[in-house]
Amino acid sequence: MQKLFETQQTRARKEFKALDRAEKNSITDAELVQEMTKDMADPESAQSIMQAAAALMYMRGVKGGETPITEATNRCLARKRKDSKAASNLTPKSV
Repeated sequence: MQKLFETQQTRARKEFKALDRAEKNSITDAELVQEMTKDMADPESAQSIMQAAAALMYMRGVKGGETPITEATNRCLARKRKDSKAASNLTPKSV
């Protein structure tokens, strides 16, 4: 069976549906993390457990309306604009 082309939006929707199914079937976060680590290079490592837990927490946040990457990017860009403006005020102006 050939895998159909998936967009990022399709994959995100698929993950959200999986979270819904897990909740409806009383699958705990610990169970999900344990299953997720089975697909990782070193399933028993703390790093794999932390990565799986972080991914789960991130997807739950996004599903709940959070946009942590957007918020962080916006703050970084605002800081860069502020720093750039401050630096341009310090350079001598040619007459």
